[in-house]
This record gives sequence, C-alpha cells and structure tokens, in this order.
Amino acid sequence: MERGLRRHAAWLLVAAAYLFASPYFERINNPNENVRIWATRAIVEHHVLAIDEVQREWGWVNDKAKTDRHVYSGKAPGTTFLGVPVLYLHTKLRHFVGWKSPDKAETTFWLRLFAVKLPVLAFLWAFARWVERATGSPRARDLLVGALGLGTMLYPYGVLFVGHALAAAAAFSAFMLLDLFDTDLGASPRVALGRLAAAGFFAGLTVLFEYQAALIAAALAVYAAVRARGRALAFVAGALPPAVALGAYHTALFGRPWRWPYAYIENPGFAAAHHSAGFHGLTLPHLAAFPSALVSPAYGLFAFSPVLAVGVVGAVLLWRRGPQRYAVLVAAIAVTMILFLSGMQNWRAGWCVGPRYIAALVPFLLLPIVKLWPTLAARWWTPAIVLGLTIPSIFLNVISGAVYPHYPEQFDNPVFDLTLPLLGAGYAPYGLGWLLRLRGAWAMVPLALVTLAAIALPAAGDDDGDQGQGHAHAHDHDHQGRGGPWRQVALSLAVAFVYLGALAAYGRRPSVAEAAATATVRQLWEPPPAVKSSGRSSPAP
Repeated sequence: MERGLRRHAAWLLVAAAYLFASPYFERINNPNENVRIWATRAIVEHHVLAIDEVQREWGWVNDKAKTDRHVYSGKAPGTTFLGVPVLYLHTKLRHFVGWKSPDKAETTFWLRLFAVKLPVLAFLWAFARWVERATGSPRARDLLVGALGLGTMLYPYGVLFVGHALAAAAAFSAFMLLDLFDTDLGASPRVALGRLAAAGFFAGLTVLFEYQAALIAAALAVYAAVRARGRALAFVAGALPPAVALGAYHTALFGRPWRWPYAYIENPGFAAAHHSAGFHGLTLPHLAAFPSALVSPAYGLFAFSPVLAVGVVGAVLLWRRGPQRYAVLVAAIAVTMILFLSGMQNWRAGWCVGPRYIAALVPFLLLPIVKLWPTLAARWWTPAIVLGLTIPSIFLNVISGAVYPHYPEQFDNPVFDLTLPLLGAGYAPYGLGWLLRLRGAWAMVPLALVTLAAIALPAAGDDDGDQGQGHAHAHDHDHQGRGGPWRQVALSLAVAFVYLGALAAYGRRPSVAEAAATATVRQLWEPPPAVKSSGRSSPAP
C-alpha cells in the first residue's frame, strides 16, 4: 500500500516540468497566444471586449476578427475568460502597492501559470487518480501521467496561454466523469446525475476553449445518450451554461449567437489564403495533410508522440475483445478530428509543435492503454515497449515545449535541425535554469533532472506490487517468461534509442530555407544567448 508522497511522485515531477519552463519571445509576437493576452487585458484594463486600445498600447497582433466598429480576438474565448480573474487580481495587487499595471512579459508569465499550467496540472492529477482506479496499477498511473503530461502536445501548449491543452483537459475530464458514471454502479441516483451534469459542463467548456473541439463534445454527447439513456438529459443540462455563455459572447461581438470570428477575419491576406474556400476555409480533405499531420518528423502527431500509436493498436484490440464502446468512441473522435484537420486550408497551422488543431484528441488515444492494462501487464515486454515509446515522446515534446514551441514550417526535422543546435550554440530559454544563473545548455539541467526522474519511476516499477484488476492476471503469468526489472529497462531503452536514432537521421541535408529560418529565430531570441569562451559560457554582447 503506497503512503505519503510516493503515490503522487510522478504527478509532482510532471508538475515541476511545467513550472520549470517559461519560454518567452516577445518579438515573435505569436498571435495564437498574444491575441488572447490582448483580449484579457482589454477586459481587465478597459472593461471592453474589443482590443483596439490594447493594440495602441502594446502594438499590432494577428488573428483578429473585425466588425465595422472594432477589432476583437479571433479565438475561442475560454482561455481569455479564464485569464480575466488572474490578471484582475494581479493588476489590483500591483496598484495597491503603487506600481503600474503589468507589462507584456509579466502579464504573459502569470496568465500562463494560473490560467493554463495549474488547470492542466489539476487535470493531470485527476487523470492519474482515474488511471489508478481503472487499472489498479501504480506503475500504469506513473507511466501514463508522464506519457500524457510530458509526452504529447499537452506539454508544448500547456506552458503557453492558448486553448489547445485546456480543451484536451476539459474534453477528457468529461469522459472520465462519464466513465465513472458508467462503472460505479453503486453510486446513488443523485451522485450519478451529478456526474452526468458535470460531464456535460466540461464538454461544453471544451468548445469554449477550441471551436473545433465541438466534434469531440458531440461524440461525448452521443456516448452519454447511449450509456445513460433517459438520464442523459442531465448531461445536456450541464452543457447549457457554457453554450449560453458562448452564444452571448458571439452576440455581443457579432450580433447573433451563431456568428463566429472566422467570418470576420481582419487580415485580408490571411482571410483569402485560409478562409475563403468552403465553410470558412473548411473543404474536402487534402490528401497531403494525412502523412504530414500523422507521421512527418516536422509536424506529425505520431512522430512526436510515438506512444500514441500504442493507443491506436489498443483500440483495434478493444474492438476485437471488448469493451467495444471505448474503441468506438476513440475511433469516432480520432477519425472526425483528423478529417477536420485535413479539410482545413490552413491545416499546417503556421509556426507550431505538432498538429495543434487536434490537440484535444491526444488523451483519448491513451484510453485503450488504460482499459487494456491488465492484459498488457501480464506480459513483461508489453509495458516495456510502452515505456520505450514514452521515452522519445517525452524527450521530443519537453525539449520542444521548453526551448522553442514555435517551429517554423521550413524545417523537416525541427528538434534535430533547430532545437538541439540552438542549445549547443548557447541559446537557451527563460526558465528555472536561467533564474539560477545557468546559461546555455546548462540552463536545461533542472528540467532534465525532473524529466528523467519522471521516466525512472515507471521504469523501476513492477506490477507485482499492484492491487486491483490486473494483479491476479499478471501473477498467473509471472512464471511464463516475466522479465526482471533490468530486462524490461533494457528493452525500453533499446526501443527508445532505435526510434530516436532513426529520427535523428531523417532529413539532415542542409537547406537554404532552414538556414534562413534559423537566422530569424536567433535574431528574435530571448534571453541573450551564452557564448563559449575559454571553456566557460558567458552572455553574448
């Protein structure tokens, strides 16, 4: 029986990895983040939804919607609304001691911390508890909270003031509540209805954070209707407040609840290139999008998070062995989101890490691993393979999110052609290491230590100590070839090294476009890079 901090050790390490990273590049003027920050400041400082005044104070930003009177954020408003109380309290505290309102850098830091990082970490804590309950396995809990929190797009977008990670957290929170309703048959009717209503509320929040996540909310609504039948009205009731809030927001900006920002894109070039065809830029799928969005080392979902491929295999096994409802849900969400992405004119999504428009899909691809864990734990090599694919997933996403989560489109292998060379040349981002006066690649040491510890926990774990669904089944197979911990670790490391070695060799030919993009990144870099001199690192002049 676990006691004290051990039960929460993996989550604490994941939380440290989020809190230790703070990449900030003001001159990039990242519209995905900044237009939300501008909108939050407009509400707090000027008590309006329009960002005209903030643009005059802080400068122009892209991704806006424009009416005949004002300009507004062109993003779903959930992240902005979540940031309002954070910035309001921060601003009032500064005014109380006689200081000015926070500047861009300070505003960004505190909004990221309290409106994105901490909510995502709260979700990951609930996710860890759900995995533990569903599998009865501390090892599965530690492995999967690390895989989801550090080895997927949740990390690069969970350290920025954007909606992608929040939408994923809200969507899977809705599912976990539905799953609890479905599996906790001893709950009272009142508790069961409360869980359904809460699931509906989180499904509604999903759309507030990312419009395209309405596809996931719809799939969850169908799932609730099938599993809860007549009681599914509670799910609908829970979803109504976020839906009404979103409709009221659209009415305030555009005059009707069903009008949304994509019909009012302010940038004419952007509107013509990305929103002119089909339904606000959504057309029939582009075939070129599939390999790029799924397996390309430049951008691909499974290239950056190979552990998610195990979830795809798991969904097939669930369909064959049951319970089939989980396989159907995962397949429905994955297919609709990938088809949506491939149908967008702007499916590449600009400077980004991975296919960010479908980030809300990510937790659902780990669902089959959770539901199949008793079967996986019965064979020594299957958890080792899952861990082996988790290691490169964590490496690729953590280094991308912590160093430079804005990969230019010119790179066909950005981790190995941009991020690692930047670190080697002394370019390191803000974060705990920088605060500790570590410079260059040394600034990444604190983050590297907690990340390695998060990997080591499940690597050192063993299902022999688990309690619950998988223990008896695993014990029955203990003498049928179960490997010792070192054998499992060796296989995990072999899988990780083979994957990363193959990835490192991809697309390494010099490119003029990549060289130009690298020069641009270096020119806009913050803080000033460290340069090597006489064996020591010092700030560049």
